[in-house]
Amino acid sequence: MSKLSICIPTYEYKGKGVEFLSHLFSSIKRQTFKDYDVVVSDHSVDDNIFEFCKEQSEEIEIVYIRNEDGRGLAAANTNSALEFAEGEIIKLIYQDDMFVNDLAFEKIVNVFDNTNANWMMHGFTHTSDGYETHRSCVPEWTDAMLEGRNLLGSPSCFVTRNECKMFMDTELELLIDTDLYHRMRMEHGIPIILPDILIANREHNDRVSDLNSSLYDAYVEHPAGGWMVNRRELEYVLAKHGQERHYPDEIN
Repeated sequence: MSKLSICIPTYEYKGKGVEFLSHLFSSIKRQTFKDYDVVVSDHSVDDNIFEFCKEQSEEIEIVYIRNEDGRGLAAANTNSALEFAEGEIIKLIYQDDMFVNDLAFEKIVNVFDNTNANWMMHGFTHTSDGYETHRSCVPEWTDAMLEGRNLLGSPSCFVTRNECKMFMDTELELLIDTDLYHRMRMEHGIPIILPDILIANREHNDRVSDLNSSLYDAYVEHPAGGWMVNRRELEYVLAKHGQERHYPDEIN
């Protein structure tokens, strides 16, 4: 069993799947920490990612899953990757993102080896071309996480101990991350925040979270500035969790 499992949900991505994944794999190979495996859960309708993973398996230990369940749903594919991960520590990253720090794995493992953290979030930046980066961010918990005010970062910034892992709600698309973070904090306490910038989120128009997506159909007002959400999803998570916003780790 590896110390660290890197979980990557994949699909053909309108013909860009292998290109994106190759950038990510290149950033994985540069890591100084080597006790890891890679779990790929593939929603593709073709064999391109499978063939690519077969080639890469000469250099990287890869667990490949051909996943036909919930095809087209990021939550379902993410859950499949998490389910098959056997490492002591699980690092989630989506195929269009990449590591930008060659010490990323080492830094993640050091946090879990030297603290009592159950889960953590780390710093992130953004890229449009897979090379140049901009707009670096340090994760921050917000008072309206469940409603979608997400300053913690995308699921590509999420790391957890295997025994603490929780799965995404397949009823959600836009709020899959904030719903997960809310449940993780309820069950396992507030995450450790590592300010170091470890990954880059790729910005492109094919992202589910792209602001031009038709999924955004409602606006949430907030003193710090509002944000767009999907009305059905917002109503769903509020009904699911009720009005409780007091976390067990908070002081009364």
